[in-house]
Amino acid sequence: MGERLPEAWMVELHRNGRVEFPLRRWAFIWLPVAPLLVMGLFGAIRLPYMLDSWRVVGWIAIAAYAGIAIVIVWQFATQRPFVVIDHNGIHRGRRRFIPWTEISSIGPLSGPKLARQFLIFPKNVRAKNLALTQQHANDLQSFRTWLEQLLAEHRGSGASGERT
Repeated sequence: MGERLPEAWMVELHRNGRVEFPLRRWAFIWLPVAPLLVMGLFGAIRLPYMLDSWRVVGWIAIAAYAGIAIVIVWQFATQRPFVVIDHNGIHRGRRRFIPWTEISSIGPLSGPKLARQFLIFPKNVRAKNLALTQQHANDLQSFRTWLEQLLAEHRGSGASGERT
């Protein structure tokens, strides 16, 4: 869905009651993390031998490195975490959810070209902001504008966030 236009997102929202934005594989590949993983692999292999008297620390570092690599490969293969927009609010992954009624504002685009993002600010100032990035939508400005329109609709209609 992240490669399509906002009109397609709106049609999907009205048809299914939700729009899913899976992790974009091509955006994920270009993350600066991928080259670091490849370079770090060579360093990690030699680490136990460089730490001659502390080999256990080297093997623990290799295990941690392998764990991080497994998580990245899992995300690449399953295209998760998803961003889901529905009539209740915005979901990011399984744990992060902000209902429409709890959204204070949507921030401007920020960051360098390859790592653009915008924040969704909750009304509760102690709650964490929700960051949405180009990992889910190709045209981040259109995605932000579409979310602002949905937020305005939910505020204007006095909706409680529930679908009738």
